This record gives sequence, structure tokens and C-alpha cells, in this order.
Amino acid sequence: MKAAGTAEYDYVIAGAGSAGCVLANRLTEDPDVRVLILEAGPRDLNPFIHMPAGVYKVWKDPRINWNYASAPQAELAARAIPVPRGRVLGGSSSINSMVYLRGHPMDYDRWASDFGLPAWDYAHCLPYFRKSERNERGADPWHGDSGPLGVSIGNSPNLLYDAFVEAGPQSGFGGSNDLNGFNPEGLARLDSTKWNGRRCSAAVAYLHPAARRPNLTIQTGALVQRVDIAGNRASGLTYIKGGETFSALAAREVLLCGGAINSPQMLMLSGIGPEDELRAHGIAVRNPLPGVGQNLQDHVDLMMQWQCTKPITLARLANPLAKLVAGAEWLMTSKGPVASNIWEAGGLIRTNGTVPSPNIQFHFGPVAVDYVGDKIQLKQGFQLHVSQLRQMSRGRLQLADSNPASAPRIAFDFLTTDHDRREMVEGVKAARHIVDQPAFAPFRGAAIYPAAGVQSDADILDFVRTTAETEFHPSCTCRMGHDAMAVTGPDLKVHGIEDLRVIDASVMPAVISANLNATVMMIAEKAADMIRGYPALAPTRPRFAFDGVLGA
Repeated sequence: MKAAGTAEYDYVIAGAGSAGCVLANRLTEDPDVRVLILEAGPRDLNPFIHMPAGVYKVWKDPRINWNYASAPQAELAARAIPVPRGRVLGGSSSINSMVYLRGHPMDYDRWASDFGLPAWDYAHCLPYFRKSERNERGADPWHGDSGPLGVSIGNSPNLLYDAFVEAGPQSGFGGSNDLNGFNPEGLARLDSTKWNGRRCSAAVAYLHPAARRPNLTIQTGALVQRVDIAGNRASGLTYIKGGETFSALAAREVLLCGGAINSPQMLMLSGIGPEDELRAHGIAVRNPLPGVGQNLQDHVDLMMQWQCTKPITLARLANPLAKLVAGAEWLMTSKGPVASNIWEAGGLIRTNGTVPSPNIQFHFGPVAVDYVGDKIQLKQGFQLHVSQLRQMSRGRLQLADSNPASAPRIAFDFLTTDHDRREMVEGVKAARHIVDQPAFAPFRGAAIYPAAGVQSDADILDFVRTTAETEFHPSCTCRMGHDAMAVTGPDLKVHGIEDLRVIDASVMPAVISANLNATVMMIAEKAADMIRGYPALAPTRPRFAFDGVLGA
């Protein structure tokens, strides 16, 4: 392969996903700082990326998606589980379902107490959530109104959303008017990363506004080969673009933002990771870190469906003319049914009395969907996704070989504990309990998946094993901490290597109890201040419903 040139920057960023876009923006606010950001995929020019309902046109598109798959999972009927990951400017924020949830405040307090990370408790993270956000609610103790990231409240006028939210109090699981605010538990209309009827990805929010700055260089189609290490310092990145090899030198730092799959892969390809594994692939060991690729966590997820007795679902969009009219309406007004990200309602609940915070998440959509290959088929029904939030099972990520273009080996090891199997059975029962409430009586038809006859715990568990996949939230493979299995410190610097940080979902010590995108951008906002040597934003903790205090 032909070798090309070398260029020097202050910071070199690998990955233009949720974290990389934030860093590219914040670091180039200083006009004297030169930044290069490398993205393996293309620019985010596909129009379906920006149409919220177009998510199903892009989320498996091989042009903008790594389309990984796990190894066959023993407890999931030996099935290989799809692992879509964004390979485009904006990363997975350009192909996800746009749900904006931060997780429960206790998640971050556990990071502080269980992993010795006091600077990552909720009080220290909340100011950075607020800094990133432009929430249509306006500013309040929980939300910001002047950040780059547009956040909207689900407001599509569909009676099925209303029925789902009304079923919260009826079922005993409760309701909330803001799962990112005073009451982070119950059933609710969800926030989403949309603004004026369009997806607000990390690229739209952060990278596009910074792209015009002369001190930012964006390279797409650039596949990182390795972190270059001189002595004990990360000196830059080697990457391939257009069949040529380039070296990008970093005068200050190298920042890995490849996500929970690609960042540990990049570290191991660079000789940073478990010694035995590196040697097995002929990779020279530069820094033995046994925790790289370990501790893989995600949310187990399954789909439940019911028929709908009234013609109010989005199944009407299966008609080509209706689809054409809806697309034209969106193009002209940024409104209409395809301005919806579909999953506009959901919930966070506790299924038993032993957990201190929600352990099951729901995403609700007013349509039932079948997947036929890469195509989707809309049915006259409604759909509820059930996800376990804090499983005890742990997986791992390993190299397949020493080729950077090879997909790594992903093993989730889902449902390997009695605890995890029990909670998923509880989640299915809880979903049925919600749909059995009076709010759904005018709309509830026969159960589709699972069938009504699936009643015993054993039968429900068999349904889980044969249908569950992931919620597409891989995390924790380069976790923060101070012990021997930690990969980074609380400053996100890789242990044992100077001037190298990992900044993405892989640094979470434990997966949060919700979708990850909001938290990844918060992590990057916080990291940007660390990198620039700025004082951290002052911690703040407003009152919450679970504090036992009435009123905020």
C-alpha cells in the first residue's frame, strides 16, 4: 500500500461519532488549536438520516453502518446478535432512534461510590448535560436552553401514545412528565434529539457548525490502523484513506472516540491490552492492560406486539401513495408523520421491590413492525420494546486478527445468570400488565408476540431466548477506575500511556439505565474541559421525587 504524507496537529481524534463531534467543536473554539478528526465512513449526506422516521432506511445501510454481529450466544438459542454501529459523520447518533434519556441519577452516584469516581457523580455530570442541551422546555434546574443539541418532547397526536402514558398510573408503575427531570421513573412521552422536525445528530449539533473553522480538518473515508507510540507517549495515528497510508502527529494528545467496539479494538491493534491476546495475533505488547475489551455491557431487548382494533396506527404508511404524501409534507414543512421518530413514548420502571431504581425500560410505538431481510413491513398493531437495564452478565470484545479492517469478536454472554433471566421474565409480565389497563381497552386486539398462550415463566423465558437481541447500547469495554482491570482514570487518560485518552461509551464503568447517546455527549463535554485545563462546572443537584421531597 502506498505511503503518503505526514501532518501535525495539536489534537488528533479517531471517530466522528457522538463524542468526537463534541470534542472537535469544543477544542476548536480556541483558534490557536489545530484539530484533525478522522471518520471511517462518509459524510452524513443521505437525506433519510435527517428525516426522523427515515431511521429504518439507514440503521442497517452498509454504506453508513459497520453492521457487526456477535458470536453465537449460548443463552439466546445460539443466535448471532446484530450489532449496528454508525459509520458516518455523527456515528450512531446519525442512525439511532433519537431517544434522549440520561439514565437515573443513581447510575452516576454508583459510578462515584462503587468505582471511586467522585467527579462523575450525578451532581458533577448534570451541569454538562445542561451545557450540551437546547431543550424546548426551556431552562430549569435539570435542562439547558442554549446548548448545541436540540431536544424536543414527543408530541405526535396519536391516541395510542396517550393510552400508553395513561396506563402508567393505572398499572401502578406511575407516570412522569419528564424522565430526565424531577421524576425519572414511570411512563411518559419521551424526549428526542430532534429539532424543527429533523434529526439533531452530534454532527448536526456540533460538527457542522465547527466545520467552517480553519483550525478543524475533517477526513472521511479514513480507517485508523493504530495509535503510534513513541517511548511511553501516544504520538499520533496512522490511517488509510483512498488506498494511501497517512500519519497524523499529535503535538498534544490523541483522543480515541470510536465507541465501545472500535476504541478497544484500536487499543489492542496498537499493542495496548491483554498480553496473551496480543501475542496470539502477533502484535507487540506496548502496554499490558488486561481490562481492554472486557466488561462489555449492553441492554437485552425484546419486541412485543398486539393487534390494534382501530385504524389509527402508522401502518397506513405502508401504502405507497400515503408514504409519498408524508414525505412531501416533511420536505415542505418538516412536519407530519415522518417527522416522528416513532418511539415517542416509553418508560422506566421497577419490576420488583429489591431494586432501588428502574431495572426495565420500555419504548412504545403506534405500529407493529416485521423485519423481512433489510426491509420492514408495517402491520395494524402497536409495539412495545422491553429492555433489561442492569444485567449482571458481562461480555467481552476480542480481536479476530491483526487486520484493522476485520470485525472484532463480540460476545455479550447475555442471560448467563438467574438474576438476568428472572428480570426479563418480569419485564414481559410488566408489559402485559400495562397493555391490560383500561386505557388500552378501546384499541387492544389479540397479542401477536408473544402469543396469549405463552404464560408460564418457562414459556416466557423460552420466548426471551429465541427473540431477544440488544438495545444497541454497547458500553464499558475501556472502563474508568483505579483497579487492575480499569483502562482509563477519571480523567479518561489510558493507564500507562501518556497523551492518550478514550472518550466514548466504552469508559462507562457500568452501563447507565437508559439510552446512551445523551450520556456520551455529556462525557465528551466534561472531557473537553479536562483537556483544555478549564475548571469543571460547579456541581449541582436539584431535588428529585425519589428523594422523598414534594416539589422541586
